[in-house]
Amino acid sequence: MKVIISQPRYLPAINYLQRLHFADLFVFLDNVQRQDQGVENRNKILMNGKETLLTIPIASSRLELIKDSLLVNKRWVRKHKEIIRNTYCKHPHYNYEIINGYYAGAEEIMDKTGANFADVVIHLVLNLCTIFGFKPNVLRSSHYCSADNLTGPLKLRKICEEAGASTYISGTNGRDYKVKDAFSGSGIEVAFHDYKYPEYKQYNQEIFVPWLSFFDPLFNLGIEEVKKWIYQKPEFSLE
Repeated sequence: MKVIISQPRYLPAINYLQRLHFADLFVFLDNVQRQDQGVENRNKILMNGKETLLTIPIASSRLELIKDSLLVNKRWVRKHKEIIRNTYCKHPHYNYEIINGYYAGAEEIMDKTGANFADVVIHLVLNLCTIFGFKPNVLRSSHYCSADNLTGPLKLRKICEEAGASTYISGTNGRDYKVKDAFSGSGIEVAFHDYKYPEYKQYNQEIFVPWLSFFDPLFNLGIEEVKKWIYQKPEFSLE
């Protein structure tokens, strides 16, 4: 079984969606602190030729665990929808219904959960999977209680062991954290997903800007083209 573990992400890029589609089990890493200047609660769009961050305002300290973090309020939902509409409304494959579909139910989730950050962002990720036509097999890392007191790659190893993983698929940065060393002797193979971001024609833009939110390739190319990227089998390296 191929297991991928990653923090929940707002407005994720295409490589994140490819991993969600490919994994036999995708584990949302929610019992860790948010990364400083990370992408759990923000990502970039291309506004008038400039990379612009859209950020969900969080009331909790970044020292709080992701699963316990709370949002300031729900006003950001309508604000972000309006910004995305204004940014992409002239793009060749713009579709406001997709924006509505991504944010559907977000405000209701906040009302029910006391504005819990993880609940909202995971809900948005699953909305996005529905938009692209697949249903991933997902769990949260807080489901694996025995990994609560572990950190770093050892936490990832414990989660994979409990999940019955045969292969753990890491992002490129896993090499820097010596993930392979941590999995030594576990019987679990480690592979690295070195995603090569595809270049495409961006509306009214001469110099290509990669690693933007999924909305950018979606509204430039259309849903069927982007689905091809998501559904394509990823390339992995064992070293």
